[in-house]
Amino acid sequence: MKRVIIAGGNIAGTIVANRLAKKLDEELDKGEVEIVVLNNTDEHVYLPGQLLVAYGLENPIELKRKESELLDPRIKFLHGQKGTISKIDVANHSVVTADGLSHSYDYLVITTGVEYTWDEVPGYRSAALSPYEFDGALKMREALEKFQGGTVVVNVAKLPHRCPVAPLEVTLILDDYLRKRGIRDKTKIIYTYPTQGVFGRPITNKFMLKLFEERGIEVHSPFNVTKVDPNEKIIESQEGGKIKFDLLLGVPPNMGAKVIEDSGIGDRRRWVPTDKFTLRMKDQSNVYVMGDATDLPVSKAGSTADFESYIVAHNIANDIKGNMGIKHYGGDVLCYIATGTDTATYIRFSYTMNENPPPPSYVHWWGKIGYNKLYWTVTAKAVV
Repeated sequence: MKRVIIAGGNIAGTIVANRLAKKLDEELDKGEVEIVVLNNTDEHVYLPGQLLVAYGLENPIELKRKESELLDPRIKFLHGQKGTISKIDVANHSVVTADGLSHSYDYLVITTGVEYTWDEVPGYRSAALSPYEFDGALKMREALEKFQGGTVVVNVAKLPHRCPVAPLEVTLILDDYLRKRGIRDKTKIIYTYPTQGVFGRPITNKFMLKLFEERGIEVHSPFNVTKVDPNEKIIESQEGGKIKFDLLLGVPPNMGAKVIEDSGIGDRRRWVPTDKFTLRMKDQSNVYVMGDATDLPVSKAGSTADFESYIVAHNIANDIKGNMGIKHYGGDVLCYIATGTDTATYIRFSYTMNENPPPPSYVHWWGKIGYNKLYWTVTAKAVV
């Protein structure tokens, strides 16, 4: 029997596990293949929805499901201590879990995601509100409801980070939200970013700078945060900038999962070295890496994981069954970008294709909402 272990659940792990189950349908039924998902919890959170929760545009209960209910029933799912990964041993083709058991694999897919390393910036955790965590989104919603005007700073602590377009969305939804509440004229919005501009890709950067200018949003960049004083409410940068704020909306520093470092398989920020076309871990023929865990120069986003899942599932199935040919990942990404409380645009790009964001509209907003709604029934279950 061939065993495929998926190291990590949530978006990337769930989609690829279900896609593999479809590709290896007969082999699963005959008991020739076993697919195992290891995850520390049975809770599955739809992360992109947290931003909408923060602005009261989504109900928090819509964002959570049980992982066990999303996976194909033939997939073996271990969670809690049994699914918490303490070491990935690629030399011996095994994964050790917190209950002390060692699980051998024929194929491994690493989908361990990111961890937020708040403490890299002194004062950040206690000063910043962030939609990047479920509880943080609820706190942000509460603070915004009470907000009556002042200075709001939107800060990106470090690059790369999960969902690169989210800070743009935070800023543009905020602008519209405050206008609709009649307090935009009492508020200064300042956007800070570690490199020059507001976004890493030149075309989208130019597009967004124009939008920010039209909306009266100040940009301070490059701005690499060094510390935040939660009492004085001042954020400071390596470049010497100091900004006083009433609200700080932050993207905390991101690193790969700690288990990647503990296993000695990541770079200094704990990203796993990954071949950009095959999605194999470098120097490993039977280990694939997907989603936020990779060191690839593509967005760490749910749609990226979805695109990658086709490649990984196909190539593992080809290795097991043969005669299917090999597929390569082209760097495909699709990101909807909310530009207000009911308008959006989107960017679609790849290794060889540049994006061309259309003018913000209500139609693209419904595209974004529709994508979110279809996640549970279509995307997570790998229906298409």
